Amino acid sequence: MQINIELKGLSKVRNTLNHIEGKAKNTAPLMAELSNHLYNTIERSFQNQESPDGKSWNPIKFRKSDQNPNKILYDKGDMQDTVYHESGSDFAKVGLNATSNGYPYPAVHQFGTIDGKIDARPFMPIHLDGSMYKNVEDELKEIIEDYMQL
Repeated sequence: MQINIELKGLSKVRNTLNHIEGKAKNTAPLMAELSNHLYNTIERSFQNQESPDGKSWNPIKFRKSDQNPNKILYDKGDMQDTVYHESGSDFAKVGLNATSNGYPYPAVHQFGTIDGKIDARPFMPIHLDGSMYKNVEDELKEIIEDYMQL
């Protein structure tokens, strides 16, 4: 007894695989979209005064020297003005370059202080252990899946 199996439509499978391979080789547009999404996530946190997962920041005590007393973490906008994003064929990066007399105040605001004198008011989508906020991670996965769509 002989069993024959005939596969049809392999050219379509081959074309699909070639398409996926082409997308995987040209990741610069994907990386640009990922870094732009992360940048927008940070900007949204500052604008809405909430963490990347939507939790409102604790208010800050008013100081007479505050130039924008109604905006949390926004005195002159120095920290917000340094937010940047970059991308290339194999990386997507966001960050900020703000310090005051060598003091890394963005990190202090992001994670708070051990003694609790300064509350964490996260604006970047990462936790102290380096893990990403789940909602932002899911959004990035969705962007990747959409990019790879046929």
